[in-house]
Amino acid sequence: MFSRFDRNAKRVGEILAILGRYGLADWLSGLNYDWIHGRLVSFDGERLGQLTQEARIRLALTELGTTFIKLGQMLSTRADLVGPDLAAELSQLRSHTPPDTAEIIKESIRVELGKPAAELFAEFSDKPLASASIGQVHQATLLTGQQVVVKIQRAGIENKILGDLDIMGVLADLAQKHVSYLRAYQPTSTLREFRRTLLNELDFSSERRNLEEFA
Repeated sequence: MFSRFDRNAKRVGEILAILGRYGLADWLSGLNYDWIHGRLVSFDGERLGQLTQEARIRLALTELGTTFIKLGQMLSTRADLVGPDLAAELSQLRSHTPPDTAEIIKESIRVELGKPAAELFAEFSDKPLASASIGQVHQATLLTGQQVVVKIQRAGIENKILGDLDIMGVLADLAQKHVSYLRAYQPTSTLREFRRTLLNELDFSSERRNLEEFA
């Protein structure tokens, strides 16, 4: 039987990885066959058959991208809601999103400010000082000679997040109404809190006002 697995190793590996990522590999992990266990891995190489449910949730959120990673990060602070084990696991969530290229960043500057970066800054560093899931920051020098840091939102991230939030809203409503064991997690009210927090994070003008008030 397993010889057929060996002949189709690549495809079987893909199927096992997908099953594992969606939490459907528990029954396979109980089989005493090293070949299978070696292929129950996440997209970044972790063996899924040996992972807890909490770890699989973390991996699923990571693979789903920015909005879901942010949700997991928020839930990591709510041990009262999700329990200490899941909260501790979600605290490990990190975004693996690479920074936008210099070309994309400069096009965003041109669209937002109406002029190319070369006309707005005496110098503008193509390499970001730091990069996160929603934005990144670049060192620059104004035409006056003043050194500044420019924070720029990732291209297209707002539309992507808004779409994800809409999907999450439907899922939260369904969970609240039809999945009794999830009601304890208060999916609809949790999502409302998360949506408010994330949309505020997307509003860079609000952040600017806070910085000006602090200064």
